Amino acid sequence: MRPNWKLIAICALALIGLCFCRPRTVVVERDVTRVVTRQTTRTLVVDAERTVVVTRKATVRVPVTPTPTSIPQGGYITRATFSDARTVNPAMAADDASRTLCRFLFAGLLRVDPFTGGLEPDLAESWRVSDDGLTYTFAIRQGATWSDGQPITAHDFYFTYSALLSGRLDTPNNKLVANIVKIEVPNDYTAVVTFREANCLNLESLTLGWLPMHVFTDKVDGYDFADLVMHEFNSTPTVFSGPFKLQEWVRGDHWTLVRNERYWRGAPHVDGLVTLVLDGQEEMVRRLKAGELDIGFGVKPKYLAELELEPHLKVFKFPADEYDFIGFQLGDPNDPQPRLDGDGKLNTKHGRHPILHDVRVRQAIAYALDRRELVGRARMGQGTLLNANVLPAVSWAYNAELAPRERDLQKAARLLDEAGWKLDPATGIREKNGVPLRLRLYTNAGNDIRRTMGLLIEKQLREVGIEVEFNAVEWYSFLDILFGQTFDMVLVSWSHMGVDPDDLRLWSAENDVPGTGYNFVSYYNPTLEEKLRQARAVPGCDQDKRAKLYREAQAILYHDLPYCWLDVPRRLVVVDRRIGGINPGPWDLWYNVHEWYITE
Repeated sequence: MRPNWKLIAICALALIGLCFCRPRTVVVERDVTRVVTRQTTRTLVVDAERTVVVTRKATVRVPVTPTPTSIPQGGYITRATFSDARTVNPAMAADDASRTLCRFLFAGLLRVDPFTGGLEPDLAESWRVSDDGLTYTFAIRQGATWSDGQPITAHDFYFTYSALLSGRLDTPNNKLVANIVKIEVPNDYTAVVTFREANCLNLESLTLGWLPMHVFTDKVDGYDFADLVMHEFNSTPTVFSGPFKLQEWVRGDHWTLVRNERYWRGAPHVDGLVTLVLDGQEEMVRRLKAGELDIGFGVKPKYLAELELEPHLKVFKFPADEYDFIGFQLGDPNDPQPRLDGDGKLNTKHGRHPILHDVRVRQAIAYALDRRELVGRARMGQGTLLNANVLPAVSWAYNAELAPRERDLQKAARLLDEAGWKLDPATGIREKNGVPLRLRLYTNAGNDIRRTMGLLIEKQLREVGIEVEFNAVEWYSFLDILFGQTFDMVLVSWSHMGVDPDDLRLWSAENDVPGTGYNFVSYYNPTLEEKLRQARAVPGCDQDKRAKLYREAQAILYHDLPYCWLDVPRRLVVVDRRIGGINPGPWDLWYNVHEWYITE
């Protein structure tokens, strides 16, 4: 049996006397006003002998004298995860659980703005860029310290990224330094990063949390970074720069974090944060309803109604960094070939899909689908329709002029007729040259939302004469089919798209490689690739110029339909009402966790 961490935390606080001590005074702004109704009486002199008493009521706005309030201190907030972390080393953290744990413990150079998705300073106070766009000079924030009192300096940044540049760490994070030529530290509070090519994505690679160099070595030169692979710091770190410190990690059960008094943004109001490793959504929902969990992240829509009925819970809804789509195979699924040969030229052996290579068929499928029904039934309405590849949350680059493809069976039928696929009245299935219009649709098993969508897609396409064989297969088998490019259609989603709308790796010819490439739909459009490459290299990364290119790229993808985009799911975060200060943005929930407090 797992211990009741909420009860343990309450008992511990009672014993050590930390709960609700050290109140901090926050003064309400002085321009606060209040609307009140006042009654006024006036005596009017009519003449020398008569007077009239007039009574009037009026609604007026009057200033309110501010009253200092205290933010409660102490207590533990409890959250859930469904998979345990693997490491507490930010340089090696590649899975979601490890990254989440590390972000509570370690600050970095930059961080994501929770509401815009842009990048903002963290341990960097400011930066400037050279005229050629290759060199970034960062001014590091002075006065920030590690939890042991040692100053945080540019040398810590240098040490962390040198670990990745060394090539001694086997981690997906090595891709963060692929475009970095060198890092220089002219003094304790200046870091200079030189990139191989000007790229507006360069800053995204600099959000990793820093390691405390003084824990490992006195100097970077000569240090064997292979020692980091098995270092005890990976599981029992002792020095931190984030809002919390790791007190206990019982693998497969829980993490207990406690307040970092030296956090540069200010010590958290709460004593700590407990993360429970749970078996699944049902257990999380049960604990939320019972008051054993304070925060449930990524709650499935099917539980929304019952959780909204709980008076002690509040539900936040915002667009996820994710979209659902149907991917159309444009290459030959019976003989998958890389788009380019060994010399980087077009591969003459690369075939095309016998049905889906025709854009009219793909467009007909899009018009035959009732996406509102898909979202309504599979996601309980918790999703927003999407027309192309850029999320609406990336407002500066989103193309709002693309007309949503509403269901239009007549238009779908007309497009299929034009493409030569005629309806056979006897079977209800369209044919061309004696070949029936049959397609296989794959997704992964164990996902109720995708299973519901898949069955609806099968039914909806049948209404225009397209026979679909829907298959939900085991995860690793699905990955073999997906990246092997041996499918007709796949139902899947992309998540963690990043704060920049650049997604060239999904569409470029060099990523059309059976077995490994992200362009598993085998899409090829040189014009699109050129626009995306231009958007990466806009001088000074001028946002307006980049936005124009991205909107044009969306229009191309909207027409070509290598994907049929379905929706952007809503992220559902359920919070106990006793937690104050929480204000989640579409890009981040935890950005101000040090300001959260417990009202009880």
